[in-house]
Amino acid sequence: MIEDSYKELELEKTSIIEKLQEILQKEEQEISKEKIIKLKTAMVYFDEVISAEVPNRYILENIIDNIWIYSDKTVKCDLKVDIEKLI
Repeated sequence: MIEDSYKELELEKTSIIEKLQEILQKEEQEISKEKIIKLKTAMVYFDEVISAEVPNRYILENIIDNIWIYSDKTVKCDLKVDIEKLI
């Protein structure tokens, strides 16, 4: 009787674990799809920035973190790291 109860409990718990694993896989796929969509959006955004003849000030403020102007008149721009702000 104890063995039967144990087997039933074990089967029940394994089925719960399997269902949770399926749910987790579905959620991971949805998150991956969202990341791909965001990445495509960021790529389109950068393409618009690159193809613009005269960049918009708002766009530049969102992309450039710091601008360094050296004594020899060379310019260096540090880009912002966070792509999420651009999307």
